[in-house]
Amino acid sequence: MSRVSIATCESAPIITPPFLCNGSVVTRALFSGDHHPIHLEVYRLEPGAAVQFSGDPTDVAIFVWKGTAAAGGARLERGSSAIVEFGAALNIAAPDEGATLVAFTLAKRHAGSSGMHVHLLPNERVPRKDQLGGTEGVSGAIHADSQCPTCAVWMHENGYAAAGKETPVHSHSENEIIFVTAGSMRIGRREYGPGSALAIAANTKYGFFSGQDGLSFVNFRGSSPTYRSGDGSVTMDEAELWRSLLGRPVYLEPVR
Repeated sequence: MSRVSIATCESAPIITPPFLCNGSVVTRALFSGDHHPIHLEVYRLEPGAAVQFSGDPTDVAIFVWKGTAAAGGARLERGSSAIVEFGAALNIAAPDEGATLVAFTLAKRHAGSSGMHVHLLPNERVPRKDQLGGTEGVSGAIHADSQCPTCAVWMHENGYAAAGKETPVHSHSENEIIFVTAGSMRIGRREYGPGSALAIAANTKYGFFSGQDGLSFVNFRGSSPTYRSGDGSVTMDEAELWRSLLGRPVYLEPVR
């Protein structure tokens, strides 16, 4: 894996879905193969279509990017999520106008994950603040905080309402993927809009700015990360930080 790899939905190849699908489903693989420790696929479900996600061989974290989905007796509006642990399965359907789902999986199963559960987090239950830490124009939400006793995955959202908001150079202890859901992310002289994804290797220093229309993204990591500032003067446990800001997600179990 390169230290930083970039892919987009527009340029990603259409693949045969790795999960059982019913109806019209278009699947694009942004990151895949043994050289990527985290895999990323985007599923476009037309109305009436469904995908049977299976936690085999590893946990799957799913984010509802567009439209509305239904799973396990819950309605999953845009901004909702689901985690399908190792050994479990979940059917996600698009009964109305269709839905676009972003699915993250680890190339190898995390040793600390016992699995066998499904977690549903409808948008209205997501711990979320429009002014994260009291900072105007900066929003955040936590979907998975690596504190679950049966899965170790991490997934959060960030949003910047204004253009040119800087995220200073820093690094994280875990491999990660950032997926842009709205606005754009500026790195150097280039901007990456909705549907762009950055795969960043652990302990890689990077920084970015929000684009002209702000920036919103979802971030996935395989386990609990540690943050380190670019000059090394600040190190923090991110799970502890996010817990202090938002608390912990309380999941729904699917109706059988």
